[in-house]
Amino acid sequence: MASQIMFHNATNLSNYSNSDDGNSENFTLGFDNLTIIKFLEAQNLVSRCVYIYSVFGLMGLIMGIVILIRNMRNYKQNMNFERFDIILLSLTVADLSLILFSLTDVVRPEEVNTTALGCAVLSFFFNIFYFHTGYIHIVIFFLVYDHLEMVRRALKTTYTSILAVMGISITFSILITSLTGAGHHPNMSVNCHVDPLEAPAEYSIVKFVFGFLIPTLTILGLLLHFLIKSKCVQKAQEHQDQSECFHPRRVFLVLVMVTFVCRLIYNVLLLHQFQEEAWHHISHLKFKPLVTIRELVMFSGSCLCLMFIAIFHELRHQAMINAYRNHNVMSPEIEITGNHDESASLN
Repeated sequence: MASQIMFHNATNLSNYSNSDDGNSENFTLGFDNLTIIKFLEAQNLVSRCVYIYSVFGLMGLIMGIVILIRNMRNYKQNMNFERFDIILLSLTVADLSLILFSLTDVVRPEEVNTTALGCAVLSFFFNIFYFHTGYIHIVIFFLVYDHLEMVRRALKTTYTSILAVMGISITFSILITSLTGAGHHPNMSVNCHVDPLEAPAEYSIVKFVFGFLIPTLTILGLLLHFLIKSKCVQKAQEHQDQSECFHPRRVFLVLVMVTFVCRLIYNVLLLHQFQEEAWHHISHLKFKPLVTIRELVMFSGSCLCLMFIAIFHELRHQAMINAYRNHNVMSPEIEITGNHDESASLN
């Protein structure tokens, strides 16, 4: 068994060395102790990160399925969906799809070998949901903050808003997929990631601008505009109480903060990889673990968002039940009071 493990690690180490054009000649002479130690450390780091993410991935998958089942049950009961519920359902489907794409990282540190064309197709569909989750937050902002009436009227049709976001996501995904260069060698065997390792630096720059920078700056600007111009905040300042103003919007703020932190780490590592690789300052033994870690951080953000959405649905469901019970408790008292008033008027 030990010999099989050593042979397996040596095979993986040779794969790392074959991927590294600059150091491949050194490996033909044999593996030195320092290289083997670094390789084993990288393998252990990736394995531990995968184990930790498996907890988040399982919880996110369960929460996503629970949300879908609850929405299907409400639909069968002919309950009316609000626009906010439909947008959250769209976000749930997108985050759940991203978690399914994380299955490519569950097998790490093993390699996922496929053709360059197949990897580009995988990256294309992954980036559709990646962009969708970013820009759907802007739509949610316009639904929960009511200080821009013109935009709210434009987004009055919920399904049109979702289709518009999906169209933008597909367009940007086509753009960055065309930058991967998979069409030059479509049948070449590659170690596939959701962000192809063979993609040039322009890929990471364009993805950073359209997938992170634009949505983040847009939401930040809208929040600042809300804080300055909103009547709700002005009234709260008069009463020295701003908690009520933000109470119905906490779910949006939580989703935005979680997505921002996770995707900030993801994009920083993405830019760092291509920058260092362009200057040949980083070896494959060093950046391949970073590739897996950044993807797991981004996928963990989707898992946390699904957990918060599930909690939001549960709290609102309990609030509706409590309101219904309070209404049933108060109704007899109203009827008794009405009868007493009528008898008093007759006397």
